[in-house]
Amino acid sequence: MNRSTLIIACLSSFLALAGAAACSDDDSTAATDSPDAGADADGGALPGEDGGGADDGGGGGSCEAARQTALLPVDEVSTAEVTVLSEEGATKTLFVDATAGGAAGAATEPRVYVDLSTGSRVDISDVAAASSTAWDLALERSYVFTNGGDGGPGQGAAVYVDKPEADVTAADATGLVTEKFFDEDCNQIPDRSGRGFKTTFDDWYDYDLSTNKLTPFEGTYVVRGGTGKLYKVRIVTYYANPDGNVGEVSGRFVLRVTPLD
Repeated sequence: MNRSTLIIACLSSFLALAGAAACSDDDSTAATDSPDAGADADGGALPGEDGGGADDGGGGGSCEAARQTALLPVDEVSTAEVTVLSEEGATKTLFVDATAGGAAGAATEPRVYVDLSTGSRVDISDVAAASSTAWDLALERSYVFTNGGDGGPGQGAAVYVDKPEADVTAADATGLVTEKFFDEDCNQIPDRSGRGFKTTFDDWYDYDLSTNKLTPFEGTYVVRGGTGKLYKVRIVTYYANPDGNVGEVSGRFVLRVTPLD
């Protein structure tokens, strides 16, 4: 979708760092989120090509210097809340507090790492995560990426499927994309805002310029975790209270996670 010059002016006022890059949303924290710089016409299907990072080595490989600059790894473990709100058969509904970080805090706040099989936080620093397959998703503000390619050493990948959650099956894993943050010359591939690095979850939301709100698209992601397990993941909201009800503070996700065995 086209955006006016207003959003360009707004974007220019912020320093782009790896945690996010954008106009701030409605909460009063200094952290910011990635605004919509033009959602795809098909309602959020991921652009990009299949394949891994610059050398498929995980953790950056020959682009390690660029990776360090883009991700700004913090050698501390996140204490953010990650809880299972409910279970319906094999499906877990999770609350994930990813409020830390953003443009103002990306250099000092670690990401929160999630094990999708248990629905729990993985107590690991950004530095240690670069050599671990124990985590499946890394979250910081509106940024989400998997444990594969330039994102990590695992088998992680993801693809957006424009289907209701209930209709998504393992057959929809066709076209899984591994994280590719850099091109062959180790130049950062820009995200939709043009200010950060692109991930497989680059298009999970629609951005409302009038309210600065991020609304998840109604489709579902198929995610391959760090150890190769498949899941379907639906982002329900980005503004949740710890009890799962909708709140006002951004960076608080509710996710529905179902294994695809």
